[in-house]
Order: sequence, then structure tokens, then C-alpha cells
Amino acid sequence: TDYVQSGGCTVVNELPNSDGGEGIIYVDRVVSLTNPVPPPSSSPGRSCEAALSIDASSAFSVDIADTSLGVGPSSYDASLCLDTAFGGAGPVFWIKLDGVRPGNELDLTTCGFDTDLSVFEGSCSSLSMAACDGDSGSCSVDYGSSIDDFVPKADTQYYIVVGGYGGESGAATLTGTYSSTDPEPPNPTSKRYVECGRRNRCSEEPKWADVDEKHEVRCCADERISNSWKKTDGCSVWGESNGGFACANRKTFVEASSICELAGARLCSAAELAAGCAAGTGCGHDSDLVWSSDEEPSSAPPSTSTSPPPPPSPKPSPPPPPSASSSPPPSSSPPPPPSPSPPPSPPPPPSPLLSPPGVCV
Repeated sequence: TDYVQSGGCTVVNELPNSDGGEGIIYVDRVVSLTNPVPPPSSSPGRSCEAALSIDASSAFSVDIADTSLGVGPSSYDASLCLDTAFGGAGPVFWIKLDGVRPGNELDLTTCGFDTDLSVFEGSCSSLSMAACDGDSGSCSVDYGSSIDDFVPKADTQYYIVVGGYGGESGAATLTGTYSSTDPEPPNPTSKRYVECGRRNRCSEEPKWADVDEKHEVRCCADERISNSWKKTDGCSVWGESNGGFACANRKTFVEASSICELAGARLCSAAELAAGCAAGTGCGHDSDLVWSSDEEPSSAPPSTSTSPPPPPSPKPSPPPPPSASSSPPPSSSPPPPPSPSPPPSPPPPPSPLLSPPGVCV
């Protein structure tokens, strides 16, 4: 006969016997010595290719009725979770995480029985283990699993594999929460600064712009998110124009902030843009005004309520005229010393005795 698959072997040239029945079978080569891969199933969770897809852009919870549906990955790296009683054997349930938030810490927990929890990254044909845990979970049932502070990377597909220690299986609940909280929405009335994508390349001058104006987007990150992010000499941050996100043209400030946040980054400051920390990162934004995180300083608004002026002070009343019967008030000053009396005048000398004319005395 022609090529036939039989028991993992390719069979060729089957020679009939003399009675016309089946004869000797010659085996051309061994295709596989393992059990054949089961056909794809409509039930999600049976394999990486048939993983249950969930939205992981925010907190999530998944109830798994039976973890024995699927076959586990070809290998585990238990060195990533030593001393947690991770088994890494037996049937599993596959979950695909869509829309993870790169750069944000993700806490994962499975509860229900003695679970094994692991995270894989990459494509189904080329998976590598990123994290795992056996018995670190805090559940009402003993031996739950927990992976804390797992930080997803941009441009990376993640899968979660839920199994049981020693091949055990059962019902379990997977929960995922992000440690970082969403930032407060920007004040829509505060202007933000737009800076040239590369110094002296723009036809417009940098300025304070209303948040509903449309400008281009570049992002900065305090840590390198992926290999595409660029760090310029003299800068302490990495910059990108399309790292984990598409080129963003003509976006409002709120839209620009969200784009960078979902990439696990932030808007660059005006100083970082002016220093060229995001220059040359693509999308043609070197000659565009780019949103920065700088908010226009606000001056204290004038008071809308005016207090009435204080009433004028009453004029003092003149003192009443002194009454005739009243004595002047005593003075607080001491009385002046008495003036000395002049000495008595000496008595006049006695007048000379006058003689009558013609008589000598």
C-alpha cells in the first residue's frame, strides 16, 4: 500500500501473501514513540493551543471545575520555586492571559485543593517557565498556591497552568490582582506642556497646551521594559514611541497617559523630552510636539466672596466742661517746691537832726 500511519510508525510497501491476504509489513521509519497527541477538543483548558482565554487587563477570577482536562507542558523548572512543594506532574488546566499590564505587579492565587501553579511565557511551540509555586497560598483549604509580585513584560504572551501535587486534580479557583492602583484621572482643566520630540526639530514652539488638544505620544520608563526601549547617554530613563503599543498620533492628554500606562510606562517629563531621552525612537515624532507629564502651575484663584469693610470707629466724645463746683482733678505730678522768701530789708538809717536856723549846736 501507500504510506499509512499505524501505531506511531509510517508503513510502506505492504507485500501481499500468496493467498492475496495481508503479507509482510516493512517499516520505513519511526515517527514517534510517544502516545499520539489527542485531537483538539472544543472544551477550553485541555492544551496550550486550546487554553481558556481571559481578560487580564484588570483583576480577574476563574472557577475551574476540573483540572484534569489537559496534558501539562513538556517540562517544568522547579528551581524557580524551591521549598514550596511544587510537584510539576499530572493533568492540568491551561489558561491564556490576554491584555496583561506590563510593568505592573500581578499577584496570582489558586485555592481548592493541593494545587500547583505555574506561569509560562512565549508561544505554544516555544514555551519557557517564568514562575511557579506549590504551597504558599493562604486559602481556607490547605496547600493552595500563590505567586506574588509577578511583573509581566511587554510584547509577551503568558499562560497559566493549574495542576495538583503528585498528579492530584479537582476543582479550583484562580484569582489575579494587580498590586499597583490606577492613577487618579488627570485634571481636565489643567494645561500640560508639549515639548519637541527632538530639540530644534519642530516648526512650532513648545507650549502649555489644553488637555483636549491633539498631540503625539512618547513614553518613558524608569526600568527597561523590553529590548526595544532605548536609553540615551545622559538619561536615567528608557524611551519609546511604539514599545508594546502602536505609534500614537494626535491624541489628547488623557489618551496619551493611558497609552503609556498600559505599556507599563509613563509620559516623559518636559525635561526628559528636552534632554532627548525619547528622541530617535521612531514614528516620526522627532519633529512633532509631544505630550509631557508637566502640569501648568496654578495660582490661587481670587476669592469670590467679599467681606464688607469693617464699620468706622466712632469718634471719641469731647470731655465734658468742668463744673463750677468741682475742683480740678489732682495732678499726678508732684507739687513744685515753695519759692524762698526774700530776706527782710534793713531798717533805714536815722535821719540827721536839723537845727533851727542861726543856732549852733
